[in-house]
Amino acid sequence: MAEKDDYACCIACGELLSACRCVCEFCGERDGCECALFDSATGGG
Repeated sequence: MAEKDDYACCIACGELLSACRCVCEFCGERDGCECALFDSATGGG
């Protein structure tokens, strides 16, 4: 069985991106998240 490539894994959960279920903590979206666009990122508190 092939090992997972680091670049294809989610940095938060370690799962392959195709199996990742993580969502943005700010908007609750995954693929539709627009909180971090270009060089801007959503602040947090």
